[in-house]
Amino acid sequence: MRWESEGIVLGFSLHNEKSYILEVFTKEHGRHKGLIRGIHSKNLRSTIEPGNEVKALWSGRLETHLGNFTIEPIKAWSSLILSQKDKLAALSSLCSLVSSTMAEKQPNDLIYYKSKEMIKKIVSESDEWIKEYIHWELELLSEIGYGIDLSKCAVTSKKDELVYVSPLSGRAVTLEGAGSYKDRLIKLPKFVLSKVSDCDNNDIVNGLELTEHFLRKRFFEPNNLNFPQSRNRLKEIFNKNLL
Repeated sequence: MRWESEGIVLGFSLHNEKSYILEVFTKEHGRHKGLIRGIHSKNLRSTIEPGNEVKALWSGRLETHLGNFTIEPIKAWSSLILSQKDKLAALSSLCSLVSSTMAEKQPNDLIYYKSKEMIKKIVSESDEWIKEYIHWELELLSEIGYGIDLSKCAVTSKKDELVYVSPLSGRAVTLEGAGSYKDRLIKLPKFVLSKVSDCDNNDIVNGLELTEHFLRKRFFEPNNLNFPQSRNRLKEIFNKNLL
């Protein structure tokens, strides 16, 4: 059988001396793997960098087989940010999180299109891209069934002045509601509630720690999965900016 679909390259691993196992997040067929040959070609190697947009032709005897990919480039997004380690880390983190959380061979239109748009924002000239990335992680959490509730305070039911999130319930909390437990809660940056809010590097780190906590505790640890190193690097970069 054969199919063709546009997709986002998620990553690849060496299969043997002549081929890679390539993973692509496709529009019609979801996260899919296949063999791709010609690994010594410089053009191929640059095409299959994580985050790049491609047209993928998959063929195999049965859908359950690994099969083979033939790839055509659409947009080499990664080549536009080669000198920007923060954006490269974010692009790699996005691909790793999609690879870990999306079910194999099951399309997900929302995450596919949200991821395509997020990649464009990462490579754009906008300074808002990291705020948008944290919102993308929050949407990913919701889509896989582990969204957090920021609609009102879990203690007082107030809908404003939300400054914390409970690490257990995933519900927002006001300073009043936190009381003496505030040191046990996760800080909630204002830009998470309103994208137009100003933020500094502390806010970005707090936002990354917020989404990381729930990704780890609700998905990665229960499924005995390692948290992506690329996501760790992304937070490390912004942590270093605090020094």
